[in-house]
Amino acid sequence: MGSDGITVTVEPASVVIEVLSGLPLMQAAQAVGMRWPNVCKGQAQCGVCAVEVLEGDLTSCPPNTREAQMLERLTQRPRHGGVMRLACQIMPACDLTVHKLGVRPPSAPSE
Repeated sequence: MGSDGITVTVEPASVVIEVLSGLPLMQAAQAVGMRWPNVCKGQAQCGVCAVEVLEGDLTSCPPNTREAQMLERLTQRPRHGGVMRLACQIMPACDLTVHKLGVRPPSAPSE
């Protein structure tokens, strides 16, 4: 991986995404063809993209106002001892491991 990228591992699928600094996690995943569950297309309005951050330092990337407001309304709660964040808003500043069901890697080209 290049020095500008951050590695995010998505469990339980063990999918690894390289995220450029300043890019939201969901946008980085979609840019390489991954399916990431969402409804509002990254506007921090639905909460469907929420992930549970299991490993990594979040102190340098606190939630913005829109994300914080949506996180307060989320019915989804941490199940593995982590912290809930919105994949459409979080811009990782270090390597992370997150838990999110429904993330799918790009489809292999058919032969």
